[in-house]
Amino acid sequence: MAKEKIALGINLRQNKITGNAGYGKYYPEVDVQKTLSLRGFAKHMTDHGSIFGRDVLEAVLIKITECLPELVSQGVPVQLGGLGTFYPTAQVKKDAAVASIEDMDGLNPNDIVDAIHIRFLPDTSKLDNISGKVFKESCALELRNIVDTKEVTLNGKIRKMQTLTPISTAVAVTRSGGSVPSTGGNTGGNTGGNTGGNTGGDNGGGGGDDMQI
Repeated sequence: MAKEKIALGINLRQNKITGNAGYGKYYPEVDVQKTLSLRGFAKHMTDHGSIFGRDVLEAVLIKITECLPELVSQGVPVQLGGLGTFYPTAQVKKDAAVASIEDMDGLNPNDIVDAIHIRFLPDTSKLDNISGKVFKESCALELRNIVDTKEVTLNGKIRKMQTLTPISTAVAVTRSGGSVPSTGGNTGGNTGGNTGGNTGGDNGGGGGDDMQI
């Protein structure tokens, strides 16, 4: 009997940017859960039938977290099997682009580079493809909540509080002519995912579904 997939929750958030073409419409974002620690990840691997104990797997993972950034900081991309490749890109300082070859004489790279980012590019080979649309096929999507962020005053300070309303509840209440209640109340919350993605920032990179760290 096939093991049932654990659902990947999809929430919807309303576009509230006045003048935007998508104003008032709802866009999907992933219902991100609590982050799993390195120790928890090692235990997960053990529970999935690994011949190695949690202590061994945890030690290997710790060594990876030490060595991978070291190599990437030297300009060496690191490929982890069928997972993908970690590589560096440079982010330029605002208005710091070099205007001409003459200006490169005696140039200190620290004067033009604002940050070095570690980026991740998923494997796209035919055997281990885990890029965007292909990876989606391995996920069991489940529609969950309408997400909203509101400003509230707590102890004299303005905080942003995230609210969640089950979509089934919102649909039922709207059809009955009532107002949609909101639930939740965790400041910040765990729901993540940027609608539309990030824009700009890095020079270089390999395209595709890469992720900035």
